[in-house]
Amino acid sequence: MIKKIKRQIREFRKSFAKLIFDKKINPNAVLNIAGSKKILFLRDDDKIGDMAALTLVFREFKKHYPDVKILALCGKHNKEIIKYNPNVDEIIEISGKFIKDLCAYKSLKRRMIDIAVDFFIFDPRPKRLFIMRTIAPKFLIGFHKNNYKIYDFSIDCDINKLHISKRYEFLLKELGIKASSLDYDIFLNPEDEKKAKELFEGVKNNLIINPFAASKHRSFSFERLQELIDKLKEKKDLNVFVICAKESFDLLSGLNGAKVLSSNSILESAAYIKYCDYVISPDTSIVHISAAFKKKMLALFLDYSKCEEKIDEVWAPGYENAVKICVDTKNSVLENDIKNISADLIIETFFKLIDKG
Repeated sequence: MIKKIKRQIREFRKSFAKLIFDKKINPNAVLNIAGSKKILFLRDDDKIGDMAALTLVFREFKKHYPDVKILALCGKHNKEIIKYNPNVDEIIEISGKFIKDLCAYKSLKRRMIDIAVDFFIFDPRPKRLFIMRTIAPKFLIGFHKNNYKIYDFSIDCDINKLHISKRYEFLLKELGIKASSLDYDIFLNPEDEKKAKELFEGVKNNLIINPFAASKHRSFSFERLQELIDKLKEKKDLNVFVICAKESFDLLSGLNGAKVLSSNSILESAAYIKYCDYVISPDTSIVHISAAFKKKMLALFLDYSKCEEKIDEVWAPGYENAVKICVDTKNSVLENDIKNISADLIIETFFKLIDKG
């Protein structure tokens, strides 16, 4: 009963917000890129992997429209991945605090954004519609937003199965751009790059393992990580490095056979990845950073075969030097957790990868 009432309240709020906010911002809106001065990309969900993939759009757009200023609306974490990106003219950070963020939205309205691209793929929540009306771009592009008047154009590619780079290729096409490449760009802090280069210089067979992802079901336990390291080193003389945030260093410091790299930022992690030889990761942000540098990489995914969104396809590495393994839940007999990908399978797949070519 309580769940039903909560669902009804959500539906009421959604309908009421649509009634109040879902109106054309500019009834005579026409997409005019050549005559535009500013384009805003809304990637304020703070997802690092999504932002890494979006760098291909920044590059290709800037090639074709060098005089249009690119603004990126970001969160605290995903802004870091474009901190040194020369194709982004301005980064606007959202804090998650309503009053502070409202000032940022109103500031964007005063600056008269010509085109805004909203990457939120689901039905917009009331707050989302409010944000769009507050920013009030002259032309608003969305994904799967045909049922909303506030969006001037909707891109309706298959977001549940199509690789993220292909989704962005569709966007570029609608902006009149034929992409010359769907590769990602990661621009590093020179100090981080120097540190990583010195660490790996003159040494071969350097493997970075990123053990943690956003959920515990996608993360290694200490015991599973140690088992994997032991078996990897039994098979080949590898220099194993485990990368983690500073707060996880003490937890991992007792590992045997691996050096733990405590990273201060995602770009420091990216620098290590650039100069290592191989990567193993269950986290898509590291997967996409590895993709930017075309590293030989093994990605680990849960089983999404029963889900509408095929995350292991949408967020797959998507390049020749990488492979993926998904949990095999065997008709739900096994828990959907990467602990159910055996160390032996990881090792077998990893060595096939590094021995190839």
